Formats: sequence, C-alpha cells, structure tokens
Amino acid sequence: MKHSTVSKALLFALGIPLASASAQLDSASLPKWSLSLGVDPTSFDLRTRDPGVELRMVGNLGRIWQKPGSRFSRNISMMAGGESRFNKRYAGLTAGVAADLFHVGRFTPYVQSGLGVYYTRFSGTASFYPVTIKRDAFSPGVNGGLGIRAKLGGHEFFVEQMLHAFYARDIDTGVYPLNFGFRF
Repeated sequence: MKHSTVSKALLFALGIPLASASAQLDSASLPKWSLSLGVDPTSFDLRTRDPGVELRMVGNLGRIWQKPGSRFSRNISMMAGGESRFNKRYAGLTAGVAADLFHVGRFTPYVQSGLGVYYTRFSGTASFYPVTIKRDAFSPGVNGGLGIRAKLGGHEFFVEQMLHAFYARDIDTGVYPLNFGFRF
C-alpha cells in the first residue's frame, strides 16, 4: 500500500471525530454513549462439521447527539470484529445520522446510515498451494440499518440489524451484524 493512501485514510479517520466534535458545542443536544455486541446471522452454517466455526462477531462503541423532542440524531462509532474461519479482522470509524420513525409507548423504531473508514486484515493459507496469504487494507465504506429502542428506567436498550460495507462500490464485502446493546 502506498504511503499517500495510508496518510489520506488516516487524515479522513481523524477528520470524522473532529467534525463531530463541533456537534458537542450544541448545548441543546444530549450526548449519550452506546455499547453493543453483535453477531452476523448470515455467517451461521449449521451444516458444517463443526457448527459455529464461521462465526462473525462485532463490537461497537458509539456517541450519539440528539436534541430533546427531535426525531433526528448524529452519531460517531468505533466498530471492531472478526471472523473465526478465515482469520479475518476488521475495524471501522464511522459517522452518520439516524431518524426515529414513530413512538409506541416505550418503543421507538429507527433507521440510520453513515460513512466511514474501514480497516481489514486477512491472513490464511491457500488450500491448493502451501503459501500464507496476508492482506491489510484501508477503505472508505458505507453503513446503514434498522433498529428498535426500548426505554427502561434511565437507560435505553436496542436491537438493530446493520450493514457495514467495507467498500462503497461492493456491498457484499462487509458484515451484517445483529446488534444487542444499550445507551447510557
């Protein structure tokens, strides 16, 4: 990978949190943290000899800004995960927006989308030739998903289905985690 590509990716990755830092200056916004753990349901294959071997896990730590009474919010998130079968690891730094669809009692369904910088690392051995393959890459990507929040006490619990496409042009290159988490 060329040094100019790495430096551009790092500048973009640093620019996302700096741009969202300006959102902190809005005193009417209520910042919240979110923490979630997810698993990619598209990777389950119980027909394998060892069920669950192809498991893809994802963890997210995010910061959300939403004005009281507003349907819209802004967020930044750090995502990290891995895939056990192919020794693949990935991480992402994303920024995006979300919109609440409607409120039903304590429940609020929402949609969200955003952009980010993703890093993928792959290493493995080819079955047809005894050579170890390694690949590291930074790439711009997109994300989006649907979720539902439930308010219990002072916390909000959520379940969401997300798409993290590591390459903006190729949607099939990412993960689709079903995340379970809470906001505090």
